[in-house]
Amino acid sequence: MRNISSTWMVKAILLVAALGVVTLTGCDLLDQLFGGTPPSGGTGDAPTAVITARIADQMVDRGDNPDHRPPISYVFSALDSLDKFGDPIRRGIQEVAWDFSDGGTRGFEWNDYTTRHLYYEEGTYTVTLTVREPETYGNATDTAQKTITIGPGWLKIDSVTTTPRQDGQFKVTIAVHNQSNQALKRITVALLDDNGGTARGADVTLETPLAPNGAYTFTTVIGGWTGTLRAIPLWCYPPSAG
Repeated sequence: MRNISSTWMVKAILLVAALGVVTLTGCDLLDQLFGGTPPSGGTGDAPTAVITARIADQMVDRGDNPDHRPPISYVFSALDSLDKFGDPIRRGIQEVAWDFSDGGTRGFEWNDYTTRHLYYEEGTYTVTLTVREPETYGNATDTAQKTITIGPGWLKIDSVTTTPRQDGQFKVTIAVHNQSNQALKRITVALLDDNGGTARGADVTLETPLAPNGAYTFTTVIGGWTGTLRAIPLWCYPPSAG
């Protein structure tokens, strides 16, 4: 929004209203009153989307996850984005939408300028922000992208095997090894099928921490799954994490 005294603007709107000619929206009225020319710094056609990102994760903050292994939480912000006039975007005016590149999305909202997202798997992700002006300005949009890299998981999944049981369920054996450079006191994996659903997880607290490159085998029982069954490492804790 242009740098205009709020008191002066209200007086101008009241004056035009008193003349009986207020048939414009607030943004159109400003264009009529002040010439419709955006100040320097704005494009005049569309907003300017800007993403900032930071890790917001307790294990990282405590120093227990120095290599930023997943699962790990990020906070993304659109607050540095500009409207079509070159001013900061404002809640209730411009809408934003997010695509987190791992299947997670958030549709256009007015109050979603800062959002948190949890990444469960290692990889490189390109996060996309879309900023949209109100209908008054033709729903003009702009997008910005930021690439983040999530480090390798605590555990390497070596194999997942299933064995049918007489009761119709399945025994699942998951062989893993510690690919981090830290001993691990608690280790956790999740089983996922082709629908992305969690069939069941496995979680164990070890009497003797699992040393780097140390191997471990989980066993659990599940009722069934859709398509291919796979395992991913989840939260793992070194002894310092308590």
